[in-house]
Amino acid sequence: MPICMLTRQQQAAQNREDLLKAALIIFRHHGIRAPLQKIIDQAGVGRATFYRNFKDRKELVIALLEFGLERLEKNANYFIQFEDGLFQLIRNYVNNLPQLTALVDYWRVIDHHDPILIEIYTRRDAILQPLIDKAVQHKVCRADLTPKDYAMIVGILRSSFQGLTDDEQIKLANRAVDLLINGIKA
Repeated sequence: MPICMLTRQQQAAQNREDLLKAALIIFRHHGIRAPLQKIIDQAGVGRATFYRNFKDRKELVIALLEFGLERLEKNANYFIQFEDGLFQLIRNYVNNLPQLTALVDYWRVIDHHDPILIEIYTRRDAILQPLIDKAVQHKVCRADLTPKDYAMIVGILRSSFQGLTDDEQIKLANRAVDLLINGIKA
């Protein structure tokens, strides 16, 4: 028996992570309505493994949103140490845009009053508020900035992703960040 054998729990966690990463790739290149089988194939798992992890497309997308929240929280916890941590978080967001643009189509059709989404928005707002409070306290941003404004900012950044390659898209998004930050400074 090889030393690197994973336990069942470790393998299950790895399969779930592989499916999430595969979904981001497939949704990015084929759209949110891409056949789930493409995700299964990209992840290199069986169909049963997919359905053990996600009952349907909506559950998969919710998992991707939660995965994004975990990254946001990790980044926010790091950037809170800086007076301009909010701006650093916004700049850092550009690095996540290639993966997150895959979910834009889903945002357009999902019911924004869905209790799961409301809970995700609430968690997002709670993650962002300390960074906003610190930026306001240090007078590096407008005093009326809210977490919902942050959501609008990242929406604007997503719309800047019109380039054909990842590098072109990131260049456009960085330009949008520069323009936006000058618009929200105190």
